[in-house]
Amino acid sequence: MRFTREEYPRIAHEGVKLHRRTLVLDGRTYTVLGLRPANRERFAVNHFHGTWHVVSDRAGALLLAKLMWALSYERSPGTLVLIDHPFLDPNPFDAEKSPPIVLTAHKLTVFDAGTARELRRKLPLSAPSEGTVRYRAPGLAAAAADPDGWLAARLPRPYHWQNHRYTRPTVDVRSGVLHVGGSADELREWAVRLTRTNPYVVMPHTSGGMDYDHLGDDYSLEVQVFADYRLRVSAARQARAQLEAEEPEIAAASPDEANPVLWDRSTRIHHRMRRDRVMARKRRSRRAVQAVQADRAGRTGRAGRGQPAGRP
Repeated sequence: MRFTREEYPRIAHEGVKLHRRTLVLDGRTYTVLGLRPANRERFAVNHFHGTWHVVSDRAGALLLAKLMWALSYERSPGTLVLIDHPFLDPNPFDAEKSPPIVLTAHKLTVFDAGTARELRRKLPLSAPSEGTVRYRAPGLAAAAADPDGWLAARLPRPYHWQNHRYTRPTVDVRSGVLHVGGSADELREWAVRLTRTNPYVVMPHTSGGMDYDHLGDDYSLEVQVFADYRLRVSAARQARAQLEAEEPEIAAASPDEANPVLWDRSTRIHHRMRRDRVMARKRRSRRAVQAVQADRAGRTGRAGRGQPAGRP
């Protein structure tokens, strides 16, 4: 989905409707907020060069920004935001399955290994929703209107080595769950940084457009935004299916052996799909032009025979 810069504040102002469930995990009660079936955004997770990557398109990045901003104002202890299937795609590079994503606010929610383990066992959540919560992001619209100015006006974040648990972000995988946690200030800063990502302006030459931002000073998390994210996911799925059918021994090999082959296949399939899409768009444009020309020719012919040009 493509947005103009003028649309960012309006879209950022809109709230997000989430399903609410109550779960007991590792002896503690949690309020789990999850996306609703009406949400069309999709995400993928990839780990490369020691960095976790959350991959999506422009709409997904903006949704993630709204979730982080709204979570920064959360006041109910034990609240977490969960992004799980069916809102997760295999990653758009080698089609590896993506782990669930959990967002938490420091000082508000404890999310340790035991909690992650029990949550993973309960996924996908089958219990019906206990209600709908409208998660609002007050102030994000104004920040999205001038993200660079908003970030420049922020005070430096304090760091106290004795209290590093609450002053540094958390990005790690626990029991197969990608946990992203930060203080309220960090969540808001990440949200504003995500509103700046625009694959249609930054790197537009990169096979359809791509942008990214590192969340955190230690480069432990990067959000990648592709203009043709869904096309890349489809290409990666096809590449893995072909490899499993044609060369199953390579597909079953270790990632160090299989991934380079998958990346090469996925890239070639992606380029072919982009070329086919461009050619289909050109054919549609030609047909539209020919239809207009034929209509004009018909009107001119009728007018030459003495009939009104605007009537059959």
